[in-house]
Amino acid sequence: MDKETKLKIIVNEVFDIDVMSKTRKNKEVEGRMVYAKILMSEGYKNLSTIGKSINKHHATIIHYNKQFNYIIKADEKLWEMYSRCLRLFIEPTSMEQELSLIECKKLIFSLQNKIKKLTLDMHGLNLEHEEFQKRQLKYPEMYKTIHERVNKDNVKEATRKLNTYLNGLLN
Repeated sequence: MDKETKLKIIVNEVFDIDVMSKTRKNKEVEGRMVYAKILMSEGYKNLSTIGKSINKHHATIIHYNKQFNYIIKADEKLWEMYSRCLRLFIEPTSMEQELSLIECKKLIFSLQNKIKKLTLDMHGLNLEHEEFQKRQLKYPEMYKTIHERVNKDNVKEATRKLNTYLNGLLN
């Protein structure tokens, strides 16, 4: 498949139009403008070839390229559609790999659920942290001594000895 045909398919899909139609409706004209702009920006300098590929005169392609730069600044939706067409044309991925609207909604729902779960987990950790801080305030000297004197490698041994000592105090 040549590049012109590939781009026609992409523009037709993104704009939901037929680039080859003779209509002057805004949506179709914008689709043809995007088609011409992408081919021009990708190195197709021959205006006649671009025009013939969509049954237009080379002067129409010149007009499209001049007008496009002004229209794109004011129309955010057109900019997004142009960017999507350009990305699909340049990147080697196929259009089938793009997410559909339903897939996007499912992904958003899934991400929202993950955010809720993470929020709950964070809340639980905050409660544990507050509890730890309260215990640390109750026995600050003991925690300070343990923190200063117990090495990471000796935690089990220190815990065993502390339990033995405390058991002896309580008996």
